[in-house]
Amino acid sequence: MRLIFYILTGLILSVKTYGQSDDLTKYQDTVFIKYNKDWSDDKINYVTDTVIFETGMRRHILTGTAILPSTSNQTGAKEYGLDFVKIKKSDCQKDVTESGGELQSHINSILTTDSTLTIDINIYDNCCYDFLCDISVDTLGTLNLITYGYGTYCSCDCCFGLTYHLTVMKDKDIPEIKSVMINNNRKTLKPIKTR
Repeated sequence: MRLIFYILTGLILSVKTYGQSDDLTKYQDTVFIKYNKDWSDDKINYVTDTVIFETGMRRHILTGTAILPSTSNQTGAKEYGLDFVKIKKSDCQKDVTESGGELQSHINSILTTDSTLTIDINIYDNCCYDFLCDISVDTLGTLNLITYGYGTYCSCDCCFGLTYHLTVMKDKDIPEIKSVMINNNRKTLKPIKTR
């Protein structure tokens, strides 16, 4: 009798499992996010949210300072041999410059090798922001470093350092990058000195 019970239980479970795999849930991707519900309180109270994506390819979760992945701007930059591989948020190297009573972002350094381009910048934005970063290249060969500040809005502005890391592919058919600017601001424009 026990043997029949075990066989029937196994058969029922396998049929139920097989039946579930035929619905759309087998194509979904699930991410669990655990966070402190009230960050202003000293007591930690974790909450877990569930985010369900249609497929693993649609799972795009951006946190903190990050690269906006695979934008059309970055696809266009690949025509210039550029691949945006890493962004690093850091302390402000030196305060942003004042221009006409307004604080202005600026480029601290541009380092080039045969296969890399590293650009360190300072920007001035809300103190509580993180940044979503992107790049684009115009027809004149100017690399535009794009930042979108987001997050909690505070009543202060601060200077931030960001370092853009790009890989460079060189070929005689690939147009050359001649200069760099920040957020389409021509006042921040700096030429790239090639080696």
